[in-house]
Amino acid sequence: MPLAAVPRNLCPWFRAGRWQVQERQVKVRVHDRIAIVTMDGADQNLLSTALRAGLWEAFGRVCSQDGVQAVILCGAGPRFSAGLNLRAPDLADHARGTARLCRRIETCPKPVIAALSGRCAGAGADLALAAHYRVATPDAALVWPDVSLGLVPGAGGGQRLTRLIGAEAALAALIRGQPVPAGLGQRLGLIDGIVNGDLASGAVAFARTLVEAGKGARPAGGRRDKLRDGTAHLHAVSRARAALAETPLVAPARIVDCVEAAGLLPYEAALAFEEDALAQCLAHPQHRALLHVFLAERTAPPALLASDDDGFRPTEDGRSMVARLRGAWEGAARHIAAAGMTEAAIDAAMVAFGFRKGPFGGRAAGAEDAMLTRRMTAALIVEGARIIADHGLHPATIDALAVHGMGYPRRHGGPFRTAQTMGLLGLRSDMRGWGAEAALFAPPALLDEAIKDARGFDAL
Repeated sequence: MPLAAVPRNLCPWFRAGRWQVQERQVKVRVHDRIAIVTMDGADQNLLSTALRAGLWEAFGRVCSQDGVQAVILCGAGPRFSAGLNLRAPDLADHARGTARLCRRIETCPKPVIAALSGRCAGAGADLALAAHYRVATPDAALVWPDVSLGLVPGAGGGQRLTRLIGAEAALAALIRGQPVPAGLGQRLGLIDGIVNGDLASGAVAFARTLVEAGKGARPAGGRRDKLRDGTAHLHAVSRARAALAETPLVAPARIVDCVEAAGLLPYEAALAFEEDALAQCLAHPQHRALLHVFLAERTAPPALLASDDDGFRPTEDGRSMVARLRGAWEGAARHIAAAGMTEAAIDAAMVAFGFRKGPFGGRAAGAEDAMLTRRMTAALIVEGARIIADHGLHPATIDALAVHGMGYPRRHGGPFRTAQTMGLLGLRSDMRGWGAEAALFAPPALLDEAIKDARGFDAL
């Protein structure tokens, strides 16, 4: 029956249109004692403050109504939820807000069924796991790309996933960041049913089956069946930790820690552990660098950086700019070698920094050399500033071209992002000294402009 026809004792909050005014991004209707909560937000149901507020209110109401026997959570359009808006400046606050919302859904005393369609990503996948049951269209998939941004799951997803499918499968999904299609999810026990027809109708039928069978709420936090074999759990954790022994990335190791915590700590403590791990990752320079590249790839002019199913690659015009950057990098290396540092040592330091090979072609890693890295970065900043002046680009575009064209280490974010991590004032001071001996290190006017704003090159 339509919402307007529902008896007032089932939805008293509807009086005077209050529901519609406050919750424009969330639609609720009750049909045969099944409440259907539909997300209808912008940009593929990104979990904005407004959308989360609507869901918070909706679940507070429907979960407390005696006449509602089950709740379905779904998304309007082809996608359940794409997760958080990564361009939001207060990403940590959004992650915390989503975590609180997930706990509210998980603790609902009525069975909650997530009806999944499309690619449910990041916090959107976390939201799906907060429900007690999941049904999905055949083409739906759950994916946690957090690791590619230097993060652990932001809303308890790592804890719930481990309890639902076990440590080994959870580690594979979280560390690799690859989608879990609906069919595989069903085999793992993550998806309870696949709907080949209309998703909403299938979810309602599933909900009625639960009610008729007397099955109630089934929060993931209360599941221990995949954790009973403690030895297998710890072995999976040990294998993952050993496989990551040589990686310079921070997030994968923190993910392993969180999955380990799922088997060792009480649920609430494990959630708190994961929240603390997220806070540490958010504060780490790797996250800022990886997020910077992620956004730069998507804002760079397509005439310079093209994308396809295999990722991003510089176009012909983009490659000409990359050639200029590479020339500056190699020129700086030759200058430093002429001053007495061996070519092998320069190559080894650059490989240790993250390049696959050094400017002279060496591929063996040595010890990192912070001062050498500063000088090589300085040369790229100088040439990058010239390219920006010639073509009216943003520094982030140069960073994306450097990552995809010359193999600049993604975890450092490109030369301009690296400079900000180093500290622009200190780098400029060094460049003034180096510039006195070679113009290829002289600080450009663009660096002076960036220093005027606390946001650095991001403000330009």
